[in-house]
Amino acid sequence: MIYLCEREIGFDAAQIGFPSVAGCRAIVLVTSGGLFGYHLNGNLNEGKKIAFAGFVNGNPLGLTKRALYVASQGVGVPHYYGEIRALAATLGYGGTIHWANLGGPSAYANFVNNHNNTCIISWRTWSDPADNVAANKGGYAAANRAIANGAAPAHMYTNLNAAGLTVVYPTVMP
Repeated sequence: MIYLCEREIGFDAAQIGFPSVAGCRAIVLVTSGGLFGYHLNGNLNEGKKIAFAGFVNGNPLGLTKRALYVASQGVGVPHYYGEIRALAATLGYGGTIHWANLGGPSAYANFVNNHNNTCIISWRTWSDPADNVAANKGGYAAANRAIANGAAPAHMYTNLNAAGLTVVYPTVMP
């Protein structure tokens, strides 16, 4: 399992967690080799699109794209839909895009690979006092991850409590 904080891009064959999704979008591309994720903060720009597409398309496990998911607080807005469609085009993905509405003011989103075809998405409310603690973090390791923009953080999440996760069913993005 890999955890992706703001601006991080990563790959895991089985599971990706997104800590503290508030105004961000948790994006997961399902491929024949596993899950590629991007914790998109702020607006999507050309540099961010190219960083994610380069990470995915530069990996042999990213070649066969099967599904694209986005999770955020709320159902998204037309501006976000346009960004995600532009990202899908840059990735070379032409299939259906699904959007999951996470509850709470900030959420921990968890994506589990379902036979390299779909994802099971679950979430729980994010708690800074319980989750954003030293015991859940370790030194930053670059394996299977990249930063879309800016410098890498000194620490990354290595563990988060999965208790209380609720499955959310995404809908097709309008």
